[in-house]
Amino acid sequence: MLNSSHLIGLLLLMLVQVNPALARSYDDVLASGFIEIAVYDQFPPYSFKNDQGKAIGIDVELAQHIARSMNLDLKLRWMTPDETLDDDLRNHVWKGHYLGGGIADVMMRVPYDKNYSYQTNEFGEVKNDLVHMFGPYQKERWRVGYDTQQLETLETLAVLRYYPVGVETDSLPDVYLMSVFNGQVRNKVKHFIDLRLAWNALQNNEIAAIMGMQSQLQWLKHHHPVQKKPFELSAVALPGLHKLDWDIGMAVHTNYRQLAYALGDIVEQASKEGLVKQISARYGADYLLPELYKAQ
Repeated sequence: MLNSSHLIGLLLLMLVQVNPALARSYDDVLASGFIEIAVYDQFPPYSFKNDQGKAIGIDVELAQHIARSMNLDLKLRWMTPDETLDDDLRNHVWKGHYLGGGIADVMMRVPYDKNYSYQTNEFGEVKNDLVHMFGPYQKERWRVGYDTQQLETLETLAVLRYYPVGVETDSLPDVYLMSVFNGQVRNKVKHFIDLRLAWNALQNNEIAAIMGMQSQLQWLKHHHPVQKKPFELSAVALPGLHKLDWDIGMAVHTNYRQLAYALGDIVEQASKEGLVKQISARYGADYLLPELYKAQ
């Protein structure tokens, strides 16, 4: 038989299931006096907390600008990544986590990619039909950075067959380097749960290079001005990598396009007039303008 604790747990689960998190309309957001924006936790240089516990990062500062532009208070929703981006969109944009906690008004650092937006499942249904992706504010790309004391130059990726290279576990660079050149680099790939740990390993001569996102690698160098090792980013070709760069934007529940239009206008102006570039520079990152604005 079920005891009282089992019954309470069952009732709580039922309440979560029958009371799904509700997204808010543009008017609801304005009337509330605040906007809740979801950013990834401990993800420098985009969104993280400094040693004093202050929220900082490119996405955080842009979120603050959005709130100011709308005369609203900002409530940050710190996200822990789930297994896939689809899971993150479900948990924070249109449904909410099964344990509860609600959803955000908008989620940042979402690919602005038509193919991804209309990706279908095995039944031919659009996976993220309850999500509207919009408002590109940055272009990101994959790069390899290296220690110039160990590697005089990095003109071909094949050199990494002989030098250890660090990647974040289960990231695209992880998958890529484990398979490129028919697996010839595989034995030199070293895994880290965070690129900051890879940076420490490079400083201690445990690895000679790191593959990651350009802004992350530039921030690592910028954030550690007093360093043992000279660190440079290579323009080396990445053979077989399908997508070298991609635009980053935001996402809202598909029912609330009016909110997306308002946010999109703010972000477009911030991108085209140089504000996002200024924010990026504070974290040592070169700003790359999204393709949408280059065509205008």
